[in-house]
Amino acid sequence: MPFRCPQCKTRDSLDITAAIELPPDRQTEEIALQVICCSACTFRGLAVYEEARGSVIESESWKHIGYWVSPDAVDSILRAIQACPEPRNARCACASHGALGKKDIKGIWSGLMEIRGGHTFLMRLAV
Repeated sequence: MPFRCPQCKTRDSLDITAAIELPPDRQTEEIALQVICCSACTFRGLAVYEEARGSVIESESWKHIGYWVSPDAVDSILRAIQACPEPRNARCACASHGALGKKDIKGIWSGLMEIRGGHTFLMRLAV
């Protein structure tokens, strides 16, 4: 499912090239951390898809946010995803799932230090 690139604005050029499903937290039923790359320019970044607990697909209880991050951050996440034997299994007990799926004291996914406070954009389908 291609998206619109936030850098060059080309439609159908931004793809999810790697992803890892993370364990749910107290608020979110589904969490996916994704590496995104544009085929038309040099843009690479991260994205997070989250679906709230008890949501239905037609509702607005999900969000898909892209993050401008450093190339090192993208490479680090990509290596962690590639090291996982089952990236589509949120219950995988590997080191990558453990590191990327950390939760705070309230049981909420901590996210990543690299993407906190950074520039974000909506993951827009190329329609």
